[in-house]
Amino acid sequence: MYTYMEYLQRCFYKATQWNEDNIFSHLTATSTALLEFPVPNGAKVDVSSQSTPYSASSFTLSNYRAINGSIAYFYSSIPLYSTSGTKDASLQEAIAGFKIIEPVKDESTGDIDPSTAKKLPMLVYGRMYFPGSALEAMLIKRITKSTQMLVKCISNPYVDDNGTMIVYLQTNKPRFSREFICSTNEALCGLRFLYNFGDSAAASGGRVIPKFDNSVISVGTELWYAAKTMSPGLSTALRYSTRSTSTGKPLTMTVAVNPILGHIQSTYTVKTSVASTFCSKYDFNAFSYASNLSLGCELYNFHPTATPPGPQLPRKQINLPMLFPGQVTQNSVILNPIQGQEDSYYINPELLNQPRRQADDMTAAFQTLVNESNFKSVLKCSTSLGDRSVKMLWEGHVGEFLMSTGFKMHFGDGRPQLSRFGVTFSYAA
Repeated sequence: MYTYMEYLQRCFYKATQWNEDNIFSHLTATSTALLEFPVPNGAKVDVSSQSTPYSASSFTLSNYRAINGSIAYFYSSIPLYSTSGTKDASLQEAIAGFKIIEPVKDESTGDIDPSTAKKLPMLVYGRMYFPGSALEAMLIKRITKSTQMLVKCISNPYVDDNGTMIVYLQTNKPRFSREFICSTNEALCGLRFLYNFGDSAAASGGRVIPKFDNSVISVGTELWYAAKTMSPGLSTALRYSTRSTSTGKPLTMTVAVNPILGHIQSTYTVKTSVASTFCSKYDFNAFSYASNLSLGCELYNFHPTATPPGPQLPRKQINLPMLFPGQVTQNSVILNPIQGQEDSYYINPELLNQPRRQADDMTAAFQTLVNESNFKSVLKCSTSLGDRSVKMLWEGHVGEFLMSTGFKMHFGDGRPQLSRFGVTFSYAA
């Protein structure tokens, strides 16, 4: 579950049309949300308030090991009117889950004249922890319409040099994104780059309509170098996201490789229905031959007053002329077009636009059902065969609160051991 400050940051990105999914570090965001979700430890209460469309504050209190807490403040130079309190917040926006990747649109974002840079949006965030003297801060400043600077700072006496600062210079365009990163920790410098292939408006070759459409292939890499220790770093990743043209259900596959450490990771995530998602991840090390298989899922529960959608989406009635001989039709609706060995539908090239519109309608209908469904709660489960652990997390609305509770158990020595258990209550107005 996002904290209220994280939720406001996402609202800021949405209001300023900044695509978080187009950043290299978010390539595996879906599998991370389904398999590596954090489980609360102890009891925690988070109370937040958005006093104006430009500012908000938050107070957190927890009892893990000792009574501790924090006070946070948030300011945005643009008004955030699309935010909601915990009573009215959509569960899909309040928690991290499956992310539907939109197809690439070749629309030029265009850079704004530097003389108007002072009018570009800015976000300022700060948090103070107690007891103690730890501080954290974040600044986001848009330089152009497609470029922003992100600065994160931490001041803590238990950290080397009493703190650290990281500066990101990010460029985010529909076709690509790049990041230049500098950190005071070990004098670390990095470069990240991501490029997207695929366009929903691209031609289908003139004679073939694939079963899966709206596909996006994202390929990225990152390079690191720590000047103090003279240690290099390199990794690359690929993400393939598509949606079925017959049902509109999305799926995402990723592959990440770190050649220096010999680590290979592959994930497969599919949204099997409006209210369920399944994810699997396989890790393998080419040097030690160690491997691990992780499985996870999330199951949504509809609000008692909501009507769950039917098992199948209604097909749009389309009147089409005669197809190839032997085509099976009923009431002028395609039931099973001629299927070739290449797993593609072969039809009259003059009819390409109509089936494509039908596929786009199915995709949009499924996504609309997901976005507009009134969910009451969600149950997340994940297990790791290599670690011999099981995690379960329940998140949902309880009155005007958002509640998160779960546990983590290990089975290393033949008997279950409870390693984490806790509950978090969040309230925002």
